[in-house]
Amino acid sequence: MERLFADKIIQNGVVLTVNSKDEIAEAVAIRGDRILAVGSSADIAAYRDDHTQVIDAGGKTVLPGFIDAHIHLGMYGLLDHGVINVAYPKVSSIADIQALIREDAAKKKPGEWIKLNGYDHNKLAEKRHPTKEELDEAAPSNPVQLTRCCAHMGVYNTLALKIAGVTSADQYAPDEVVLNEDGSLHGLLKETAHMDTSTKVEYSNQELIEGYVNGDRLLLSMGVTSAHDAGAYGAISTRALQDACLTGAVKARVNAMIFDMFGKQSGIRYIDSYLHTGIHSGCGNEHFRVGPVKIMLDGSSSGPSSAVIDGYTHDPDNHGIQVWTQEEADEMVMKAHKAGYQVTAHAVGDKAVTIMVNAIEKALAACPRKDHRHRIEHCGITNPELIGRIAKLGIVPISNPSFISINGTDYNRYYGSRVDFMFAMKSYLDAGIITAIGSDAPITVPNPMNSLFGALNRMDQKTGDTVGQMQKVDVLQAVRMFTYNGAYASFEENVKGSLEPGKLADVVILDQDLLTWPAEQVRDVQVRYTLIGGEVVYARD
Repeated sequence: MERLFADKIIQNGVVLTVNSKDEIAEAVAIRGDRILAVGSSADIAAYRDDHTQVIDAGGKTVLPGFIDAHIHLGMYGLLDHGVINVAYPKVSSIADIQALIREDAAKKKPGEWIKLNGYDHNKLAEKRHPTKEELDEAAPSNPVQLTRCCAHMGVYNTLALKIAGVTSADQYAPDEVVLNEDGSLHGLLKETAHMDTSTKVEYSNQELIEGYVNGDRLLLSMGVTSAHDAGAYGAISTRALQDACLTGAVKARVNAMIFDMFGKQSGIRYIDSYLHTGIHSGCGNEHFRVGPVKIMLDGSSSGPSSAVIDGYTHDPDNHGIQVWTQEEADEMVMKAHKAGYQVTAHAVGDKAVTIMVNAIEKALAACPRKDHRHRIEHCGITNPELIGRIAKLGIVPISNPSFISINGTDYNRYYGSRVDFMFAMKSYLDAGIITAIGSDAPITVPNPMNSLFGALNRMDQKTGDTVGQMQKVDVLQAVRMFTYNGAYASFEENVKGSLEPGKLADVVILDQDLLTWPAEQVRDVQVRYTLIGGEVVYARD
């Protein structure tokens, strides 16, 4: 039999294959867009001829491309590209926010939207949310949307509230429209009120495509070769994403969730439109696929507004915001499940997680499916009982360990001992649950090293406070969650997620050896090369 020669060989590396035995190899041979062979340097040398390109890994880690199992790609890419980034430490006060608004207002015509994203009121000098009056002062002639870093709430100025028709708190559920002590509108909107108002904010198709392309460029520099897009602005953003993927403008492989961020009723209409087409999860190709139906059950972990069974440790009477009732979730999950879709939910607090577990359990009892791989996005607060039910039902939780590294101290204050089962990755592993990792960018920066830091250390990177140390995992376990398990979560583990012959040649080369590099310094590790389908799409050298 004639030997096939490699187009590329990566040699002299510490190759984390992430195969069933977690074998460590030295070299990888690539032909076309597939992995040809993996083995020792001597073995792989046999696949080299005069036309083979050789990349020397320099004794550093070679691993499958990272799969970000939960990211809002367009929203992330729009930061500093149509949406002003006001994340800490770039912005540390309300005055800083006002200055950026004034600067943008000077460039815009009256009536044009000013959009900002990423502030954290806990990190502002004033330790509070800005008010509509403060936004008015900076831009009296432009509608302003200032979205908090969790994306579950935002502050709007007077003109924006007028455009959205928000005049009273009675229009929404309790606490969603925040009032001042005198009963006037503060400008802060939460959950559905915020989502509904977001529908009035204008984005052009070109603006969205440019956002996706910019987000993709940044992902490639971080070694992310596949992204599970968790949704944004409904049909217009899905269309822009699909176009960008299929034309090659976006190079990362995308699994696109069926979701819009415009509130429950809009989301229901959007999902129903898909159900009626017959297009379902898995449709597409290796570059763009239709992912799961997604619903939004509660708020955010850092707000905090996640729906919890027991009140917050720092605020016992506050149980967060529950967006869907059990009955509503049951109906939608059942409907999508029976139609053959994979189903997932944004569920952070233990009350929301329980609602989704209950809904999946009912759907499976009524219509059994062996390999449904229904998911729970975030799956923030759990407990041993919930974990046991998740394992029994074959649910795939998507964890966000990077949240630990940026919000850990706040989590200790908000949730107390419940942090022992927050993003419970070690408990999932012990229970035989396959969990994948998502960044939830732009809530965090989608650099996988930030997620690895959270998973390996369970520590707030700023304060050094530890958070649920019992949930720490080791390097190989975390890498599997960020590669193979991500592929499993989208039914693609047979084509990517590990370095094995026949699989797609999505490969990352780092500048350090993860197996010997100190866990507390993992954020310093950088990507040297990113390959997708055997093509070098990023090179730092």
